[in-house]
Amino acid sequence: MTTLSIAPREEQIELQGVSGTLDPAQFVAIPEEGDRKVEFVFAPGRGGACSLTLFNHRYVEYRRSGRRGRCAVFNLAFVDPQPVHDVNRAAVQWCLCILGVIAVVAGAAYGMWPAAVAGAGLAVVFAVIARGQQHNRWTYYSRHGRIALFELNQTRSDEDRLQKLIGILARRSQLAWGSLPPGKERLAVEVAEHRRLMDSATISQARYERAKRRIFGRYKG
Repeated sequence: MTTLSIAPREEQIELQGVSGTLDPAQFVAIPEEGDRKVEFVFAPGRGGACSLTLFNHRYVEYRRSGRRGRCAVFNLAFVDPQPVHDVNRAAVQWCLCILGVIAVVAGAAYGMWPAAVAGAGLAVVFAVIARGQQHNRWTYYSRHGRIALFELNQTRSDEDRLQKLIGILARRSQLAWGSLPPGKERLAVEVAEHRRLMDSATISQARYERAKRRIFGRYKG
């Protein structure tokens, strides 16, 4: 039985048949700015709130603008190659908006101005709600920790480009995963990556603990 320290101050993990010379840090280190070779940048068109830069074959820098703007770097070796697709077209809200428009037209036609004004207000309110709730996004999770890392929103103008990007990320993720140590040694490396994300404030400690339990459960035995 070999005892392996995954990270400074991290609890000791006992793994059967894992070399004590394994240094997870070498697999989760992020290249310095001067050592990064950018391969492409995905910046959505109008309405896009994020951008993604792929560099050194396996790393992505994700930038999100707006009130919740942030920047983080992820190693594709630890990113699930199959993102979760979530679509919400806010159909109910748009239908209510249309009813409001109909009320405006009918009220104006028959001189029922209070109804027209109420319809206009209804149309505006539900149009705003619909715009805020509708989305067509792809969310990427960590491979076995199942922690949400970043998301890409699909717009009509970017549909083809986004699909190509998803395909590229899937291939790069699989290649990077295959370059990691085999078997249970990957446990230490995966946990170390989640620890890096926590230390960089990309994920919370609570999410890190959940990811760690999931990884341990997968590799148990």
